Amino acid sequence: MPFTYDEIIAKRADDVPFSYTDTQMLLYNLSVGMGRDPYDEQELPFVFEKPALQVLPSAAAVLGGGGASILSSVDIDWNKLLHGEQRLQMHRTIPASAELLGTTRISEVVDKGAAKGAIVTLEMDVRLASGEPLYTMENVIFMRGNGGCGGPDKSAKTPHTLPERAPDLVHVSETRPDQALLYRLNGDRNPLHAQPAFAERAGFPRPILHGLCSYGIACRAVLASVCAYDPARIRSFDVRFTSPVYPGETIHTDIWVDGDTVSFRCRVEERDIVLINNGRCELNPAA
Repeated sequence: MPFTYDEIIAKRADDVPFSYTDTQMLLYNLSVGMGRDPYDEQELPFVFEKPALQVLPSAAAVLGGGGASILSSVDIDWNKLLHGEQRLQMHRTIPASAELLGTTRISEVVDKGAAKGAIVTLEMDVRLASGEPLYTMENVIFMRGNGGCGGPDKSAKTPHTLPERAPDLVHVSETRPDQALLYRLNGDRNPLHAQPAFAERAGFPRPILHGLCSYGIACRAVLASVCAYDPARIRSFDVRFTSPVYPGETIHTDIWVDGDTVSFRCRVEERDIVLINNGRCELNPAA
């Protein structure tokens, strides 16, 4: 039987320990495009560990499995899941390696009706083993097969509105044909991103790039264009996923800068589609 609102809103996991090494962070940075030019001195600190490895803030999305383990006992139609949004609040920069504690809860459930599905938000608060807060992440999942669960029919949050003027900057990122095969080593082994026959059965002509890989590419674009490659500048990084992208396509990130608020969207010009929309990044002051 599909889950009810009361059942899923009660799901919670407190102080779950997990860890990672600098090898995992090197892999993550490479998998979202850092170091494409191995002689770029600005990107070298993200792909070489000396004197100190720098980590993209978006790497938080692959740490600790995103807290999704709290859904393992819930009756979900896993074949009808879509990744709707990703939100990230940074409390300090991500270290090259760390021992962490994560608390995950369901912060919101929106029931769009039996024919439309439910929107479930997982919120994960992560701190260093020594106690200092590291980041808070929200993973918004559109469960198309689980509508009619009860609860509110509207979200308390509204999408960020992009400026109406032309972008102030456009960052161009070429993706590799094998980028999904590299990115999946961060933990998401869904065959949709690797096996052509599986992708075809799912309605795609070929494997698609992970949404969270696109998220990392967008973060790299903002970091390079606005933050002078300083991860400490990024205080928050929120996006809405709107369309899939295929490995090998070129991603154009349109960027608007209004003080400490950076708005952005990502698109593929060749197919005239927007893959990430309503992007918002809040900045910390420059050191």
